Amino acid sequence: MSRNNESLTVAEAAASNNQIISQTVGVPDTPAAWQDLEADVPMLRSRTEAVAFAECVVVELRHEPVAARFQSAPDFRTEWILSRTEHLSVTTSEPFVRVRIDRRQGMDIEPCSRAEARNGLCTVLTQSELGRVDVQPLAVLSIVDN
Repeated sequence: MSRNNESLTVAEAAASNNQIISQTVGVPDTPAAWQDLEADVPMLRSRTEAVAFAECVVVELRHEPVAARFQSAPDFRTEWILSRTEHLSVTTSEPFVRVRIDRRQGMDIEPCSRAEARNGLCTVLTQSELGRVDVQPLAVLSIVDN
């Protein structure tokens, strides 16, 4: 990755590892179900509401080329991005992939099952660390390379 403080798309960041996004989408002209999927962390709600939110996210990940993104506070640097495996050229039998981004250590791509994806979202939504979870089109997700 370059060191020019530029914003890289996930596809560009993954390209150096030969793992690229194979399908992209822009923000739709008409409202989409996933556009309202956003939650602050921790969710000051019941575990049931966190599970319901996570389930909605996983459903949208299965139907659209979008990704769930967790960003930690206070600087909201990206911690990880969860997407369908089919949208990245990752050879695995698992249906989802988690892209972990660390500014010091780079990027790591880890396949995961539907249950692991759902449980990971529930954990983030109910843990004490501050942050945000939202759903964005893969085409517009980016990381800032410092």
